[in-house]
Amino acid sequence: MNGGSNKVVHPRFRIWLRPDGILQQVWAPGISMVLEDVIASGIATEEITGGRKFPLLVDVHDARSQDRAARLELAQRGNKVSAVAVIVGTPLSRMVGNFFVNVSQPVTPTRLFDDEASAVAWLQGFIR
Repeated sequence: MNGGSNKVVHPRFRIWLRPDGILQQVWAPGISMVLEDVIASGIATEEITGGRKFPLLVDVHDARSQDRAARLELAQRGNKVSAVAVIVGTPLSRMVGNFFVNVSQPVTPTRLFDDEASAVAWLQGFIR
């Protein structure tokens, strides 16, 4: 990982703190997320935020799937973020997102969106 004060670039994702106070993450196209990816993402989140909670905007529109261990880890990230907006852009990413929300039952407010503007508008209510 290449860490900076407000951005981390990993081979499987990029994550940064936007000027509006929203943490944004984009997963690499075609990725099938596994536990190691989610753990690396959590470490990157801590590196950027210093442990403070920020709303998280996640772009998974080109992602393929998440294994069970990855879903369980993602669902328990309430200690790292205040809310999660997931941008889905394909029927497959919507199916993966719906499966995650319905089966894993995340501990933080989590919603799916088709576009970034709607997701950001919703997340603005969670900025402290």
